[in-house]
Amino acid sequence: MSTSPTIWEIESPVGPIAFRVSGQGRPLILVHGWGGSSRYWLAAPAFLPNRRLIAIDLPGCGASPAPLEPVTLDSYVNAIVAVADELGLDRFALAGHSLGAAVALAVAGQVGERVERLILVSFGFGANVYEDSLVTVAGAQWQVAAAYWRPWLVWWRPWWSATQQWREAWWTLPPTPELLARPMVYRPLDRSLLAQGIADLIAMDPLVAIESAAIMGHPQLKRAVRRPLPPMLLISGQHDPVFPPINVRAFNRYVPEAQVVLLPDCGHVPMVEEPATCYHTIARFLDGENDYLS
Repeated sequence: MSTSPTIWEIESPVGPIAFRVSGQGRPLILVHGWGGSSRYWLAAPAFLPNRRLIAIDLPGCGASPAPLEPVTLDSYVNAIVAVADELGLDRFALAGHSLGAAVALAVAGQVGERVERLILVSFGFGANVYEDSLVTVAGAQWQVAAAYWRPWLVWWRPWWSATQQWREAWWTLPPTPELLARPMVYRPLDRSLLAQGIADLIAMDPLVAIESAAIMGHPQLKRAVRRPLPPMLLISGQHDPVFPPINVRAFNRYVPEAQVVLLPDCGHVPMVEEPATCYHTIARFLDGENDYLS
């Protein structure tokens, strides 16, 4: 997160959790999206110098090993709360990207009294009943697939880890990184950022990849928005192919008091594509300067 972040690891109810800590000040917990890691937030310290930043590797991602039990939305919530408890954080701001935004929303829904401010990056709800149904059905299909493949993928884990370097070398050969990133980002990224993203994707445990894909349609997310929530900021790219503006606005209808910022030249990963604008927006929101948002 900074030029030399401190990497911590704790034991939690869902197994070992790794996270990066940098800076001093009021705490902000950062949660990455599907196929990512805490490295997606590496630019944060340069723009948020007055915050203590805690970027978590979700179980099965980055430096956090895959848990023995199935990954669920509740297990992800428990992982975030376990890190906060370990660090003695009674109150903290919370930001999540995509899948991490769903997790952050669920955390706020369960322990909202501890979350000072909530930032959801590249996240939304179905624009209509048809889209909601598709997401629900897809989530159920991912759950069935995870249950079917679990014995085989657990057995395969040692070989998956052993072949990680070979797979990373193969997948980072041009033009594979550019082809994989092209649907997600609006403008081409620096090659080092692409290589980092590929490495994080390859490091993700295959079973966790399937199990976590089912989370986006979890009914608990709709229940969370019916509970008292902290002040909320929604940041998304105008050209996000995963959660286009129409989905962000659909979420905003459930939480009309939430502030919304759409970045004009940005796709699905604002903190990587437009870090200055993304983090400056977050900084102003955390400092309570909301009036400029629309």
